[in-house]
Amino acid sequence: MIIRSKAPFRVSFGGGGTDMAPYCTEHGGCVINSTIDRHVFITIKPRNDNKIRVISTDYDEDYKFKVGDNNYSKGYELFKGTVNVLEIRDGFDIVVSSELPAGSGMGGSSTLCVALIGAFNEFYTLNLTKHEIAQKAYDIERVELKQKGGYQDQFAAAYGGFNFIEFTDIVKIFPINTTVDMINEIQYRTILCYVGGSHFSSDIQDEVLKGYKVEKKSFIETMQDLKNVAYEMRTIVESKDVSKLDQFGELIHKGWLAKKSLSSKITNENIKNFYLTSRKFGVIGGKLLGAGGGGHLLLFSDPDKKFDVIHELKKIGGVIVNFHFNPKGLEVWKYNI
Repeated sequence: MIIRSKAPFRVSFGGGGTDMAPYCTEHGGCVINSTIDRHVFITIKPRNDNKIRVISTDYDEDYKFKVGDNNYSKGYELFKGTVNVLEIRDGFDIVVSSELPAGSGMGGSSTLCVALIGAFNEFYTLNLTKHEIAQKAYDIERVELKQKGGYQDQFAAAYGGFNFIEFTDIVKIFPINTTVDMINEIQYRTILCYVGGSHFSSDIQDEVLKGYKVEKKSFIETMQDLKNVAYEMRTIVESKDVSKLDQFGELIHKGWLAKKSLSSKITNENIKNFYLTSRKFGVIGGKLLGAGGGGHLLLFSDPDKKFDVIHELKKIGGVIVNFHFNPKGLEVWKYNI
């Protein structure tokens, strides 16, 4: 039997960073995000030994390790961690491919982890719900592998759709209640621009969390600003009043100003240049997706100036990524060979 799965990447509009423990478990966090039609694909096929063979089609790499290997310093730690946490005892060939590059800022590692758990869930009939799969992915990344980061990526990838998500000691998913017109207009006005570079988000998140321990008062105030942005965004989108979307763009800008104050590693001169150029030619607000340092800018434009912005971003080396919002989360299918 061969099992295949796919899980979607996400774009976040507001609240990112407030989903990190211990902040969210002590003060509560929230994000507003949507999955898009770019995915990580996983194929698993059983072997006749106790080896895991990972074939990465994106990097033309082929890596083997024994079932039970917990040396996470040698790479492919997400695969090792997943095999160990799920207590897999059989050998598998695992083929992985991604429609976006690593370090893109759109939750790629968590998306991969969700897709991998989803495939094993089907193979072994574990009967895990989407919520349980997302929590397992979180536990693998944050507990087993000790990588710093939040909750939103795992739950966005598992559930899919346009959601408002709250984080305390539990995670609550609230699908956005709005109109097709509102979603289509947000889609039309949103530009996704790859600005180069990548990041290891755990390093940046680690610096942000140090701020929570050292400068607690100012950190908590900034986090509250980020949460307020997410709540106001939800109100606008669920108002079903498309005329309020300029305010939505202004909130993205407000959130970006707050987010980048948390760490010097979040932005750099290259990112600043792209963002200032986009603002000059018609972008109302924007933000770097993910922890920071590189990847993709999410830009919200004046609808009449969208293509002027795209033209200018291309002139300075930006790569525009065409995408659509995707209502589906994790999908798994199988066939016998």
